[in-house]
Amino acid sequence: TCQHGYIMNISKPFVVQLNYLGSSYMYGGWGRDSLPGANQDVQWVAPLSTDRRTLYSYRIYNTYNDLLIYKHFTDNNTGSYGQGGGMIMFNKTMYFNCHNSGSICKNSQSNKVELSVNVPNAAYNNRFTYSSSLYQDIDMAGDEEGLWAIYSTEENAGNFVISKIDPISLVVKQTWTTAQYKPAATNAFMVCGVLYVTRAISTRREEIFYMYDTKTEKEGWLSIPLEKPKENIQSLSYNPNDHKLYMYNDGYLVNYDLNFKPPQKDKPEI
Repeated sequence: TCQHGYIMNISKPFVVQLNYLGSSYMYGGWGRDSLPGANQDVQWVAPLSTDRRTLYSYRIYNTYNDLLIYKHFTDNNTGSYGQGGGMIMFNKTMYFNCHNSGSICKNSQSNKVELSVNVPNAAYNNRFTYSSSLYQDIDMAGDEEGLWAIYSTEENAGNFVISKIDPISLVVKQTWTTAQYKPAATNAFMVCGVLYVTRAISTRREEIFYMYDTKTEKEGWLSIPLEKPKENIQSLSYNPNDHKLYMYNDGYLVNYDLNFKPPQKDKPEI
């Protein structure tokens, strides 16, 4: 549920392991199914190619223990290639930026793209990616309220744009524009309809410094520290089932616990 305030603080990082392809595969994403109520035994890992751009396939593990010992997995081809570390699993389906386009691709572990739909005016091919990851122009996210696309447009001068996405048709249901420049950030994620944005403070520390609430259509500035084992963040994904944040960090799989403020203290600096 969303019966709480904004993020108050974040735990120390928990390093799970190196991705299954090894240290050369520094870009990608990982996590669990972000549909509320989804099976949380299943783990997904999606390293990008060594070109730091292309998503060819992803791996599904039946349990967390299987992930730890690299056993009992299924490899799935994306069908039509994806690009960037902005992929997310939502309701047993992978959503990602289609290769060389401003579209979202949908893949239900069937080794083919079942649907591809253009995001209106979305910039792509490294035009407005994050400062620490390549080709993450369209960043997919899941939270308590559904499926989202985080991106930028020329019309909004490279600032963050947030769209609610229908997970079946991939149609944009509603869009919000912000005043925060996306390439100045290292990554972003959604929690309860709120966009949270990170930036680097040092090689071992980030901070959540900006937020935009789609319910109130107001923005706020924060300073919530986020430690990282390695220097660069390649993806951040929130899971509403366990309130954890999943990070792909220079090839390592890392997660964090999020702690929230009580509702009555939910007053961002505007």
